[in-house]
Amino acid sequence: MENSQKLLEKIQKQKISQKSRLQFTLKNAFFWSLFTFSIIIGGLSFSIIVFAFSQTDFDLLSNIPNSKVELFLGLLPFFWIFSSLAFLFVSIFGIRHTKTGYRHSPFLVFGSSIILSIILGTSLFFIGGAERMEQIFAENIPIYESLEERKISRWSLPENGFLSGRIIEKEETIIIIEDWNGKKWEVDFKGAIIKGRVFLEKNEKIKIVGKISENDIFIARQIGPWERIGKRLDIKY
Repeated sequence: MENSQKLLEKIQKQKISQKSRLQFTLKNAFFWSLFTFSIIIGGLSFSIIVFAFSQTDFDLLSNIPNSKVELFLGLLPFFWIFSSLAFLFVSIFGIRHTKTGYRHSPFLVFGSSIILSIILGTSLFFIGGAERMEQIFAENIPIYESLEERKISRWSLPENGFLSGRIIEKEETIIIIEDWNGKKWEVDFKGAIIKGRVFLEKNEKIKIVGKISENDIFIARQIGPWERIGKRLDIKY
């Protein structure tokens, strides 16, 4: 009775009130919902990462020092990665404070979230969800820089050897392209390696690795398709 009396006095002194079952239920539901939402965000992030890499010709940049590292960093959708990690850590912290949270190891919760996000992200990628999500964000969020915009920025540096645009004219080993800013370039592709499904036809969108000559002609070393749809044998002109 003495211990019970002390406990009662402590409760009265600290004015501790008993929480209702509804409060506990809502708390548990909130944190488990947050965990589920973190998996969804993680899945979207993973699908967009896969989509970004699927559209990249790494072999087109194989002979340029450090290009792969820079390209890798440029492709990462940091907005999605930071969002998924933030939701994940908050949800893990919350789950640890739920009724049965002590039973779940943080490493198990983290690992299961990652695995489920990968499965969801892969599924979204194959049904076109990543590309569609990119379009929605690019059209409705002004500060969001889409993968397409970042791709255009990386391939609009002719002084560094990166040029891209739409073919508007072709003559033997010379093509005229219009870049994304409307500027026309004369490109000499004699001796260039044509990568992937490129046919050098009018209105075809391409990306080029090369250099600017003294007379402002862009000398192409490699030419690849703007979008990766498939592959064919490389052709050297």
